[in-house]
Amino acid sequence: MLNINQMKKSGKIKQLSLALLSFPIFLTSCEIFKNPQPKLPAKLEVRVFNITNERPALKINGEYYNANNYSFTFKGGDLDLMLDSFFLGHVHIDTTFNVPANSLFTVPVVVEPDFEALGKTNLNLADSVFISFKGDMKGSVGWFSRKVHIDYKGKHYIDLKM
Repeated sequence: MLNINQMKKSGKIKQLSLALLSFPIFLTSCEIFKNPQPKLPAKLEVRVFNITNERPALKINGEYYNANNYSFTFKGGDLDLMLDSFFLGHVHIDTTFNVPANSLFTVPVVVEPDFEALGKTNLNLADSVFISFKGDMKGSVGWFSRKVHIDYKGKHYIDLKM
C-alpha cells in the first residue's frame, strides 16, 4: 500500500510525465500547420476601378488553398506585388474571415500602382507576364496565432476588366 507521501510523489511524477509527453506534441502542432498555397488561374482577372476620380486602382482576387484538416481564421497581411520586373506596390490586407478545412478561399487585393510608370514599361499585357508577390499573412486556430511567409512567382495571362 502507498502512503500519502508516495501518492503525492506518484501524482507529481504522473503530472510531470504528462507535461513532458504533451510538450513535443504541442511543438509539432505548431509545425504541422501548412501554409496556404496560391492557386491562381492561368488567366488572372484584374479589375481597374477608381477609388476617387484621381485615384485609379487594380483589384485582384487571389485564390489560395487551405491544405490543413482544420479551419482557421485569416487575419490579413502585407504583400509586395510585382508584374515582371515592375513594382506594382505594397498591399496591406486588413480583412478577417473564416477559412474552412481543405478548401479554396479568396483574398481580395487592391493595389494603387503608378499607372504612368507602368505605361512606360512596354509590358505586353496581351501576352503572358510573370506575377510575383511576397510577404506575410496572419491566421489563427483557436488561441494559437501564426504569421506565414508567402512567396509566389508564376506566369499568367491578364484578363483586364474595366
